[in-house]
Amino acid sequence: MTLAFLLRAARDDDSFMLDGDTYRPERSPFHDWRWGRPDAPHPATCPNCGRKVEPTYVTPTFRVKHRSRDVTVTYDGYTLVSKRFRDHCLEAAYSGVLFLPLPADADFFVIGSDRVIAFDVERRRTRREKYCEVCHAFNTVAGATPVMLRDVTAPLLDGFYRTDIEFGSAHEQHPLMLVGTLTGQALKQAKFRNLELRPVTG
Repeated sequence: MTLAFLLRAARDDDSFMLDGDTYRPERSPFHDWRWGRPDAPHPATCPNCGRKVEPTYVTPTFRVKHRSRDVTVTYDGYTLVSKRFRDHCLEAAYSGVLFLPLPADADFFVIGSDRVIAFDVERRRTRREKYCEVCHAFNTVAGATPVMLRDVTAPLLDGFYRTDIEFGSAHEQHPLMLVGTLTGQALKQAKFRNLELRPVTG
């Protein structure tokens, strides 16, 4: 039985949302390179482990590279959608979907959701490694797919959701974006470029 669809970009944007200097920390158990400088961490990342701690941070000058796509994703975990995609969602009045404007690019938005759904880390055997005492989170979380949801026994019919777990390492971490089954069918019919919808079963 299909419970939901995992919303993904078929290809990435070949870009980073985070900006500025990068460096390699000395004798650190965490990620092998960081945004910022040793004396000045990037404002969106943890000064100890480099994990992204401000998920709504947007670089004021960022512009999408691959502009013909309706859905794309940066290397540091931002899912971006076109104005066409945003307008469709607003017209359909999907619940739970959020759009964060890009100051330098009026044609694209960061997409998110204010509806959180529990990911079953035990059943999926998701690995959480390198706990950080500063940001109180794991620097590496691996094991996102196949998606396994907790306490979901019937199809999610409408709207957008995000998982309560963020996946990836350091600045790459991001939640999974899910849509209900009816929403997924409608998005498929709209034929958005570079959109990939994978069924979540249970």
